[in-house]
Amino acid sequence: MNFFDDLKMVYKKAASLTVSKINKNPIVLILPLVYFIIYKLAMGVFSVAIAPVLGFLSGFILPIISSLILSSYYSQLSDVIFYDRLNFKNFKSSFKEYFASIYSVYFILILISWLMPALSTVRSLYVVVSLILVIVFNPIAESIYIRGEYYTSAYRHSIEFIKENFVLWILPFALYLVILNLLGIDFENYILTSGIIDIPLGLNTQGSVNMSFDINNIKEIIIILITAVYAIFRGNLYKILHNSTRRKREYMGEI
Repeated sequence: MNFFDDLKMVYKKAASLTVSKINKNPIVLILPLVYFIIYKLAMGVFSVAIAPVLGFLSGFILPIISSLILSSYYSQLSDVIFYDRLNFKNFKSSFKEYFASIYSVYFILILISWLMPALSTVRSLYVVVSLILVIVFNPIAESIYIRGEYYTSAYRHSIEFIKENFVLWILPFALYLVILNLLGIDFENYILTSGIIDIPLGLNTQGSVNMSFDINNIKEIIIILITAVYAIFRGNLYKILHNSTRRKREYMGEI
């Protein structure tokens, strides 16, 4: 089996699983919007009631809020990827399920963010370094909610995963970026504002969706739907690649 046969087999399987899971759980298509609204409401409370009181210390609270929200979203993605269902019975506890893992990863992102301004004087270098970080740690979300990694091990595994599956993993991401760009999302701005860990949620792709269906709002809705599909596809693709190797797939002749 050559590389292109393997690519075709892997993508066909991931796409088939994605369609099947969405058909069984169509509500998954609006999850990015639901959690984006929750995030915006939480940020509103944070800016009004927390930031003015705690001052610079509030910078340590913000990742806690983000981690709680992402934990719940990851929990829903995990249910869809592993069990073909969404379970809202444990919605309240879902905010804690992956919280510790996500926050431990956020902690390192905070340290990185403190170093990045030193590069901002040379914008081209800043963009290149940001792009490298987005690519190298691209599967960090899936390493948390599928593999169960946390803290430095999540970063280490992401690097190992990308080394083994660079082309198979990055091609769909590149296609996703091209589609976003066609819908008005600036590539450079996306890379510079990417939180890496929240790529499946697409926080930096969503504006203020309102009820007036002008062309910009329609584009945002399309972006939300595409992000939802991409998040499920990523989860399935990660699970396939994580549980097999090209040699194993070639030997078995299937996934």
